[in-house]
Amino acid sequence: MLINNRNLLRTKNRLLLEQLNQPSTIADEKIVIEPSKVGIPTLKLNVEGKWKYIHSKYDPNKEARRTFEQFELSNDTEHVIIFGVGLGYHIQLFIEAFPSITFTLYEPDLDILAYCLNNYSFEKNNRINTIVHDKTELYNELAKLTDLHGNSIKVLALPSYMQVFKAELDDLYEKMIDILKNKKNHLITNVSFQKQWTINAIKNFSKVLKTPNIFKDVNNLLFAGKPAIIVAAGPSLNEEFDNLRYIKENGLAYIFSVGSSINSLIDEGIYPDAACTYDPKEQNQIVFKKLKDKEIDNIPLIFGSTVGHETIEDYPGQLLHMITSQDTVATELLSGLKNHKIVLDAASIAVVTFQLLVTLGFGKIILVGQNLAFQNKSMYATGIDYHSNFNIDNEELIKVEDVEGNQIFTNQTFNYMRKQLERYTTKVTDQIVYNTTVGGANIKGTTYRRLIDIISADLTKSEVEPNWFRYNSNYDLDYSITKIQALKKKKKDLIKLLNDAKNKINQIESTLIVNADQIEARFQKFDKVFGKIKKNKFYLTFISPMIRVQLEKLAEISRQIKLAKDYQVKTNLVSEHFGNIIVEIESALTFISEELEKLEISIKEVIRTKNDD
Repeated sequence: MLINNRNLLRTKNRLLLEQLNQPSTIADEKIVIEPSKVGIPTLKLNVEGKWKYIHSKYDPNKEARRTFEQFELSNDTEHVIIFGVGLGYHIQLFIEAFPSITFTLYEPDLDILAYCLNNYSFEKNNRINTIVHDKTELYNELAKLTDLHGNSIKVLALPSYMQVFKAELDDLYEKMIDILKNKKNHLITNVSFQKQWTINAIKNFSKVLKTPNIFKDVNNLLFAGKPAIIVAAGPSLNEEFDNLRYIKENGLAYIFSVGSSINSLIDEGIYPDAACTYDPKEQNQIVFKKLKDKEIDNIPLIFGSTVGHETIEDYPGQLLHMITSQDTVATELLSGLKNHKIVLDAASIAVVTFQLLVTLGFGKIILVGQNLAFQNKSMYATGIDYHSNFNIDNEELIKVEDVEGNQIFTNQTFNYMRKQLERYTTKVTDQIVYNTTVGGANIKGTTYRRLIDIISADLTKSEVEPNWFRYNSNYDLDYSITKIQALKKKKKDLIKLLNDAKNKINQIESTLIVNADQIEARFQKFDKVFGKIKKNKFYLTFISPMIRVQLEKLAEISRQIKLAKDYQVKTNLVSEHFGNIIVEIESALTFISEELEKLEISIKEVIRTKNDD
């Protein structure tokens, strides 16, 4: 391998370098390097017994120039993925033509890549982000690139690669679309919930203090190796009420309801061993209206700590909690959380509950009513009347495979939930996961079995401990008070830093200095102050989670500011965008200050109540 390429891989992809260093014999029957008509080398590849030219057999350089001329690059393109390195004729052409763009090289054939790196030197390697061959590496790189460049990524594929490696190219495009969709969903979720997560975390904190942590306070040995059922609200649930009733009456498995299924179960007189909830929206309380109206007090509720606070305010039964990944308040104010689990936020309560059951150590996890698709134009099981305005004709439908290999209709939301659930079902090693949902979407990592068959073969004895949830909270309340006092001091520091940052912006705006070094020094002083703001503990705990979308946009703008050569342009960008973010911070700070006072009072009330007991 040429020394320039070896140095490039040593810094960019050491694993690939080690792979290429392994002894390898390229069979003549697969790859042939031969002179083109103009004398420079060209390459042909044996594809299923037929020779396919990767480069022109007449003039590879001319072909590369023609590819370059046909390639359309928009002004906002920041990064190009070159699909297929071949012998490298096209690569140097593009790197030299676009000096402000960075590149990732992806070669699906390791033998072609090895030959290229042995014979073609990537001299301008500072512009090559990395070289990848493995699909997993490519997908990881795509995730990083989309975080950095968003939609400003373009794929360049040689015409020959479009034909010879069509499946790999289709995979690349599909993965890019998935990542961008996930990024969009992530953005939509953050826009919708960024303030609610923090507000709920604060308002729920006194309930968190008073209720047992399902991971920390409850004896998890009660669940070790036991069977558990996640009951979702899909239309297939209608077929399983008798089976679930039999399981409940005989204690054959722990039953956890998720989402709206609690209403269907209540209508059938089947009370789950626990209901689970995590949705931060105010409307989430509607799910439990029937239970509250009936004053049912013997169904424990396991709530995520950022759930809509209205949901748990007047819940009649036992409450338990799990700390969610969106809760920056509990992780700062609670003692003893470092060695205990949290659940990662997800698109569906079923995904959160699956994490919960895996962490608790259940041996079998059985999915019921997890359709994630439509059944006879129905979206929900019976007993759920607050989605009556649903109309399948208004949905953008896509086809997926069901549990028996048939094609069924779903929508983007259900499909996203399924893919997210599969991230967990495909990775568990200590659990067997059964999907019993008749007519539901196939979920990778699960085995389809009818629930009646599982009952007769596997659920043959009583497994449920009736009072498994009868535990007390064990948090250090004095620790929480001490933490709040410390945060109030950090709030004062933050206010001073914000005033200092505004002064620094005013100095930049009003400067009459023409010396470039002096102007740059003022920008550096502002950067130093803003850096302190970002490290402030009050800001990190309460403020930044509430404005995460604005901060992501600011990070994108910051790249433009760093690249700006004109100091007036740079000044305008700093003044506008950092000025706006300071206003956002001050607005959030005013709101949080009021809530923090209420929080301190509620903690002291919990302490008084505990002392009285």
